[in-house]
Amino acid sequence: MGKQVEAEVVARLSAGLVDIALDVEGESKKQLYKGHGVLTGTLRRSIHAASPDYNWQGDDTLPGPGTAERGGARIEPVRKGDLLLVAIGSGLEYAMAVHQGHGSFDGYHYLTNGLEKVKPRAGDHIRRHAGG
Repeated sequence: MGKQVEAEVVARLSAGLVDIALDVEGESKKQLYKGHGVLTGTLRRSIHAASPDYNWQGDDTLPGPGTAERGGARIEPVRKGDLLLVAIGSGLEYAMAVHQGHGSFDGYHYLTNGLEKVKPRAGDHIRRHAGG
């Protein structure tokens, strides 16, 4: 039953990883607010989880109050050997300049700050799916 058990373990870990990714997505969005990276909300709405091979450039759009919410979707992690991978980010052309900073602006580091907020809860997400 090795293959069957392996498939079950991968499915449970994948579900936990997706929960972690969605939690990071949510915490990253909370890092951006009026006066702190938000003018129209387009960048905040653009942050989402995706597979590592996702075409982020396809997300680029002009800022505006009516842009679509890209987050909240359950994704499928990609398995590469013994690893399960997901990505979290934004495809907006200016997203990394707001994250990393430019010139004298230090950046808001919204993705890494979101990840740091979720790290203490990651084990809880995995444990929730590990029971049987």
